[in-house]
Amino acid sequence: MEPKNLNGLGKRLKKLRQLHGFKQEKIAKEIGLSQTAYSKIETGDTSLTVARAAAIAKVFGMTLAALLEWEENI
Repeated sequence: MEPKNLNGLGKRLKKLRQLHGFKQEKIAKEIGLSQTAYSKIETGDTSLTVARAAAIAKVFGMTLAALLEWEENI
């Protein structure tokens, strides 16, 4: 299975966060960022490192691979 286009990862992160009922502040705190910095990840205004993506995946109880492949309809 090929990884999804990473350009849409921010939108998928936002949807996943909303489905979990998390606020941006919660995710940001868990991964050591400000809410503003995390918001920029969701909007695509900043780059997302592999390490940071792995930390976000951990907040959702997922592996990095599962996060990168996640779709709302799964």
